[in-house]
Amino acid sequence: VSTLAEAAQTAARVAGCLSGEIGEEPAHLARQAAWEHCKIRPDQLYVRGLFSGGSLCQEALFLWQGLLGPVESNVPLPPGKELADPGRSRQHTALDLGDDFFTAGRPHPMIDPAARRERLLQEAGDPSVAVIVLDVVLGYGSHPDMAGALLPAIREARSRASAEGRYLPLVAHVVGTEEDPQNARTQESQLRSAGVVVASTNADAARIAALIALGEREGEDHGRR
Repeated sequence: VSTLAEAAQTAARVAGCLSGEIGEEPAHLARQAAWEHCKIRPDQLYVRGLFSGGSLCQEALFLWQGLLGPVESNVPLPPGKELADPGRSRQHTALDLGDDFFTAGRPHPMIDPAARRERLLQEAGDPSVAVIVLDVVLGYGSHPDMAGALLPAIREARSRASAEGRYLPLVAHVVGTEEDPQNARTQESQLRSAGVVVASTNADAARIAALIALGEREGEDHGRR
């Protein structure tokens, strides 16, 4: 399988306890992306992923490399060509903000949203950015209200972009369930209240983001980006 959602679905099917499909129909993803893409400027080209951990970052990176072409990362696939300066994104970029570069002397981003808020505002200031992707990981040991903690930065990022004449799409996936102490549905609702597109899986979030950036350019050679 190629995604975490497909792995879960396959395992549930083998165990005989699959109650429904995981993820969204491609047509629905395309409609969500088209609605966002029509509001960005032609010079907004790049996807920026700000992930709190390596697994979700690399899943998105794997998908983006197939859809977008080369993608910069501090946890590249295959290993060996890391982003020269993780403090500064280049073109399409997927960042694991839980990497040592970002966590030395400070809490992990699943616990403390400060590093991600800072980077979100930094990326929002880049006029070439087409879309920003976030994950929100729930559970014991994670921030008690990560979506709520990110909302001020999300709203400020979009406000700054708007002041410069740009619309800034954001896409997120909440990793958790309604039985987690933060409650997945509550977290999703908070994100949607700030205009964030909430996807049902991390892979779907990655696909929506790629489609937002590509738009009608999907048939072109994206290696130049």
